[in-house]
Amino acid sequence: MLRHMWQKFKGSRLYDLLALRSLTQGLTSGEIRAIRTTNGIQLTFFTILLFLLPQVLLVEPPETHFLSMMLFAEIVGLFVIGRIFLYKRYFATAGAFTLIGLNIHIFGLCIAYADDPAHSIFLLLALLAFLAIPPDFAKLRWTLVALPLIANFADQYYYRVMGGAAVFGPPKWVVPGDYLMPPLVIVTMFFILTINSFFKAVSSAEKLLAAEHAASEKLLLNILPQSIATELKVKGTSEPRHYPSTTVCFTDFEGFTQIAESMSPKELVAELDRCFSYFDSLMDRHKLEKLKTIGDSYMFAGGIPLQNNTHAIDCVMAALEIQAFMNQMKEIKSGQNLPYWQLRLGIHSGDLVAGVIGDKKFAYDVWSDTVNTASRCESSGLPGEINISKATYELVKDFFECEYRGAVPAKHKGEIEMYFVRGLRPELQRNNQPRVPNEKFRELYVARG
Repeated sequence: MLRHMWQKFKGSRLYDLLALRSLTQGLTSGEIRAIRTTNGIQLTFFTILLFLLPQVLLVEPPETHFLSMMLFAEIVGLFVIGRIFLYKRYFATAGAFTLIGLNIHIFGLCIAYADDPAHSIFLLLALLAFLAIPPDFAKLRWTLVALPLIANFADQYYYRVMGGAAVFGPPKWVVPGDYLMPPLVIVTMFFILTINSFFKAVSSAEKLLAAEHAASEKLLLNILPQSIATELKVKGTSEPRHYPSTTVCFTDFEGFTQIAESMSPKELVAELDRCFSYFDSLMDRHKLEKLKTIGDSYMFAGGIPLQNNTHAIDCVMAALEIQAFMNQMKEIKSGQNLPYWQLRLGIHSGDLVAGVIGDKKFAYDVWSDTVNTASRCESSGLPGEINISKATYELVKDFFECEYRGAVPAKHKGEIEMYFVRGLRPELQRNNQPRVPNEKFRELYVARG
């Protein structure tokens, strides 16, 4: 029953507020540790103060009430300031105010009550500075380590060496300073240096772990869309999804085999990499998803894994940039009397199913007749041209000038009505450049989205 109540509480809004769960997203391990330590100190001491305040007012002598209330007011004030900085994401400042408040409070207790166990808390405060202050704020951290140690030495020296009296009565225990202070200094310094070495090792390990995690995340996101990768990490599986409206594009090099025979393997791979790397650079810019390369063929799609209403426009815009890139490559190669590749592009729109299947070597893939038709649009096109189906044309005709080709025979598909894309409509071009959109294009695009 208690476990059920705890689980229910952990899922509540109150727990999120108390644990500051929303503040820890996207932070390093050191920053998260600082937030949680500062938050834990504040919640713990607020709770202790709530229990101690009635006891102080009812049990302690009246002459101590004023000092006690001042100490309570001081720590509450500094904790509140620290809380504000914590919510504003100034983690080091929040930790500093919290620890300074505690140091003042404990020092006040030591002055008021010589037999108070608060003397031993100074070493705990020095340790908490390593936890509450992020590693990047080394000077502030060491200042807050030194502060309680200095206060502790002063406290021990006054009461134990000088035999000083507490404000409200003589100390109840005094140890000769000649025997106490040297071991105390040595033990304290050894303690702090040991803790520092430990946290340096932890920080170094966390940085290496973070770097490895970032590298693995980058590699994973180069293979899978972010939403699919997140689902796989959380659930271990990813359910295939049906998308009612998407656009698929295939590209293929004309005469690839003949030209490849005249190149060394290294030159061939370098040339393909140059082309495909440029294609890759267009994917994020146009909200598209690269699916795979098969030999010299490149496949991408719009409208997955996040559905949108501009997928056909996005695919055609990317195709125009690919076409321009290949034309530029053609000019450079022909100017050097070198063989060059020409590219066919085929685009079709429709529904499909997308997802990850299998247990090994995950790959995000798509299935449906839409994929087959897009492939037929590519193979039925001409080198250097962007060939789109009637389904895609209906989605982009308000944005692009297209030339009707008629019903073109396609393998295993019968006849498909197809169009060549000639560029943006004249009223949507900037400076009469068929591939460069103007403000009116962007307004229509936003309205479509």
